[in-house]
Amino acid sequence: MGLSAENRLRRPSEFQHVLSSTQRSRRNRSDRDDPRNVLQDNRDEIGGGRAGDRLLLVAALPNGRTESRIGLSVSKRVGGSVVRNRVKRRLREIFREFALAGQMGQAEVETGWDVVVTARPEAAEATYAELRVSAQRLVSKIRARR
Repeated sequence: MGLSAENRLRRPSEFQHVLSSTQRSRRNRSDRDDPRNVLQDNRDEIGGGRAGDRLLLVAALPNGRTESRIGLSVSKRVGGSVVRNRVKRRLREIFREFALAGQMGQAEVETGWDVVVTARPEAAEATYAELRVSAQRLVSKIRARR
C-alpha cells in the first residue's frame, strides 16, 4: 500500500510554494529589520523550516489540512533511472511508515504539513536504514525548531 494521491504533492507550484516559503532571505540583518523591505524572512511567522544532511534535504510547511502531504525530488544527479526509482521507492516507504505511526499516535510527521524531500547524490549509495535514520533526524530537527 503506497501513499494515496491526497497524501502527495504533485504540482510544481505545490513544490515551489513549500521550497520558497522555507527559504531564508539572502539579505543581511540590517536590511531585514527595515520596514520598507518586502522580502523579509517570514519562516517564523509561517512555522515551516528546512534541514539537511549529506543524504537528504527536507523542507516542511504547515498546510492547514487534516492530512500531511509529501513530495519527492530525485534529480538525475542522483543516478540513472533505476537508481532514482529505487531511492524514490525507499523514501515513499519511509514516509508511509511515518504516516502509519502517526495514525497510531507515534507521529514522526504530524498531520497538516506539506513536506518536500530532496535526495542528494549520496542517497544513491545509502541503504534503506541509513535513509530512514536521516529522514527521522531531519524531521525531528524541523519539529524542534517550532
